[in-house]
This record gives sequence, C-alpha cells and structure tokens, in this order.
Amino acid sequence: RLKIKSCMAAVDVARAVSRFNRQSGKFRLPTRLGLHCGPVTLGNVGGMDHYEYRAVGDAVNTAARLEGLNKELGTRILLSSEVLHQVDMFLTRGLGAFLVAGKSKAVEVHELICSAEESSPPQRDLCAVFAEAMDAFSRRSWSEAAGLFNQCLRIRENDGPSLFYLRLCRSYSVEPPDPAWNGFIHMGKS
Repeated sequence: RLKIKSCMAAVDVARAVSRFNRQSGKFRLPTRLGLHCGPVTLGNVGGMDHYEYRAVGDAVNTAARLEGLNKELGTRILLSSEVLHQVDMFLTRGLGAFLVAGKSKAVEVHELICSAEESSPPQRDLCAVFAEAMDAFSRRSWSEAAGLFNQCLRIRENDGPSLFYLRLCRSYSVEPPDPAWNGFIHMGKS
C-alpha cells in the first residue's frame, strides 16, 4: 500500500511541476524523482555546528542515484523493481539494469509514466515498442534495437530513453561489449 501511495505521490508531483512550468513563463523547475524501498535510519547527521535530521542508508542512496539517473535518461520519475513488486496500477516501462556509482549490485530500473487508467494509446504503444527494442538490445542485435528505438522516437519525439539506447547501439556496433557482458549499463564510477 505504501508503494502505491509513493507512486501516486510521484505522479502528482510531476503533474503539478509540469503545470507550474507551463504557467510560470521563464521559471522552470527541472524536478526529477527516484523511488526505491528498503530499510533506512532516521537521525542526526553532521558534527560541530552543522546538524541535519534525515534518513540515511543504502535505500536512500539508491533512490538518490535513481533521481540523478533521470538526467541521463531524460526522464522524470524512475523507480526500482523493488518498488514495482506487486504494484500493477501504473503504466511503466523497463529501462534495463544499471550499475550506478557507489553500488556493487545493478538496479533494475523502470520509468513511471502515469496511472494505467490515465494512459493514452501512444503511451502504451511507446512502452510496447520500447520493450521489443530492449529485448533486441539484450540479445546484442544492435541494428534491430536501433530500428525499434527509432520507431519509439516516431511515437514520442525526443524520447530520452530511446535516444540514450540509440547512442549505446551505435557505440556497441562499433565496439561490442565483452562476450561475458551481463547487460548492465555502468553509470559513473563505483
């Protein structure tokens, strides 16, 4: 139940920020959200004359890394597969497994688009074609994947994840990853 409320809150925040950005004129808020779940500790952090009361722990760090990954992928709301577990009332698309800075284990990342009941046919089409493209990408079929990512761009111009993976397809077609490649996308230094 808490996961559903978190997803609903993220969609509401993104919607409110979009509305603000449309109405504000020159001021724009580049709001990006990362959702992950797990144990956290609440407490005072700091020393001497500067203290903060906040949550700390691996789950907080992972959520922060997902929030930052939004910038690389051109998305607004990213969540881990742990958040999506047993939550099916939203339109999401799998974006792959990412090994983010500071982590030794890859995180399966999904984009939260909207509630399933609010989704439009183009949004659902985008997710379906993107899933096919990710399948081709995971099979190392760079040309097929690139064609499908280009099809996604015809559905949604400037789709961030499609542009991200198109660059990878071009790069991997020139210099393929190691034969033992596990499909993880390495982001930053660990």
